[in-house]
Amino acid sequence: MGNQRLNQTEQTVLMTGASQGIGYAVLERLLEQGYRVVATDRCAEQLSLKLHPLLERYDQQLSFYQVDLLDHSSVEKSIAHLCNAYCFDHLVSCAGVLNLGRVSQMPLDEIKNMFDVNTFGALAVIQSVAKGMIERRSGSIVVIGSNSANTPRLNIGAYAASKSALHMLVKCTAMELAEFGIRCNLISPGSTRTDMQTQLWNESYGEKEVVQGNLEQYRLGIPLGRMAEPNDIADAVLFLMSDSARQITMHDLRVDGGATLDN
Repeated sequence: MGNQRLNQTEQTVLMTGASQGIGYAVLERLLEQGYRVVATDRCAEQLSLKLHPLLERYDQQLSFYQVDLLDHSSVEKSIAHLCNAYCFDHLVSCAGVLNLGRVSQMPLDEIKNMFDVNTFGALAVIQSVAKGMIERRSGSIVVIGSNSANTPRLNIGAYAASKSALHMLVKCTAMELAEFGIRCNLISPGSTRTDMQTQLWNESYGEKEVVQGNLEQYRLGIPLGRMAEPNDIADAVLFLMSDSARQITMHDLRVDGGATLDN
């Protein structure tokens, strides 16, 4: 089974965080390429509303379910149910939350909330899906991390820490799963045109400052001179899922226009 090459139309993908931003862009691209996708998000109403246009076009490829990564015991049950109903060739983990504030001042409950979703919620999904992949001795996992996991930043330190922990967990998981022919990789977006990005902006700080950098905020600019679009990240996801990346695992693919100098 692990040596067979399936066409994309024969492959099924489980996605988290599918209703907005990078996740939605990834979902669209997967459907365009012919994958069958089981999409999940924490808000059932928003998920249904956002995915309705896609269901009209891809009703034979797309199904969706509510999964709240904040409730880890519920996540395990929900993903186990989905794994019984579907045979997942791929997992794409896109879900994440961002609370702004200085680490030295942020309430511990807010910091814990980010770790519960960004780190432990993502890990709970990975563990559940990996069980079936191990039995089949094949599969690929792509996790959306962040370039902030490697570079300290003001006001998003707790978010960066949650992603940094996630990065190491994914790399160690990749090492454990390699013997079963399962690949695990990370994609670390930089500044990307999403709602999560624009919540960082204010009257004196916006796209221009993101691209140029800000020494007062200890921020490097973007050498390529432009922000990423969600589809830039989606294209990277498709590459790491594909057979073109069959010899790539434990990798952190930085998609940030050079903003972290590949640090």
